[in-house]
Amino acid sequence: MRGLIVDIELKAPDEGRYSELTDGIISAAYLNKGSNSSNEIVLDYVHFSNFEDRERYLPVYDFFVLSPQGCPWSSYRAGDVQKLGFLAGIVREHVQIKHLPVLGICGGHQFLSMAFGGEVGFIDNSIKSCMESCYTGDCAAERGATIIKTVREDPIFQGITHHPGTFFVIENHVEEVKVIPPAFVNLASSRLSRFQLIRIPGKVVYGTAFHPERGWNHGETRESSPAPVGKMILANFLKMADAIHASAHLN
Repeated sequence: MRGLIVDIELKAPDEGRYSELTDGIISAAYLNKGSNSSNEIVLDYVHFSNFEDRERYLPVYDFFVLSPQGCPWSSYRAGDVQKLGFLAGIVREHVQIKHLPVLGICGGHQFLSMAFGGEVGFIDNSIKSCMESCYTGDCAAERGATIIKTVREDPIFQGITHHPGTFFVIENHVEEVKVIPPAFVNLASSRLSRFQLIRIPGKVVYGTAFHPERGWNHGETRESSPAPVGKMILANFLKMADAIHASAHLN
C-alpha cells in the first residue's frame, strides 16, 4: 500500500518533522504480517501549502494520514486558510466518492472534523482567541498518559478492549473537537475531552485526539510481541485500509 502523510503544520515544509509518525506506521504494519496484508507500506509526504501540486498524483494513494500540528487554528492567515480549504475539499471528495481511508491525528483529527462541518475550540472555554505562534503556557490542556473509555464497539479496538472498556493513550492538545460533524460518531471519551476517537460509520475514516504513534518502541516489529494501544490503533487502521486496497485490485 502507498500512503500520504499530509502535513498541516503552519511551519514551513519539513519531511523529517513526522519521522516518529512515519516509523510508527511502518512498525505497526508488521502486526498485520501473516494476515491478508497485500504488500509493504510506502509513505510519501506533502505539506498543505503544496497540496495543489500533488493533486494529480492522488489516485496512487491508498490512504491519507492528516498530521498533528502545534499552532492554534487562529494563527493561520488568509492564504493558509484558503489552502486548507482546498485540502478539505479534496479530503471530502476522496472520502465520499472514492472511499479513501483517512486517519487524522490530534490536529489532523480536528482538521478532519472541521472539513466535514464540525466545530473546534480551546479545551479551556475562557480562551476566546490566541494569535500567538504557540499556545500560551497557562492554557488548560490534555497532556501525557491519559485514560479514555469506549463509547461504542468498533473494529479499531480489536486486540485492545471490548466495549465498555478503558485504555491509556498519549495526549498533547489544547484545542479539541467541540462538535462532531453529522456524518461522524464518537467512539471514545476522556474526563477532559469528550471526542477522543471519531469515525464515519461504514468508511475507514477515523480521527484520534490522542497520538497513537507515541509512547512505544517503534523498533519492535515481532508479530508475537505485546503491542501498546497506539500501535494497535495504527495496525487496525492499516488492516482496514489494506482490505479496501485488496478489494479494489480484485475488481
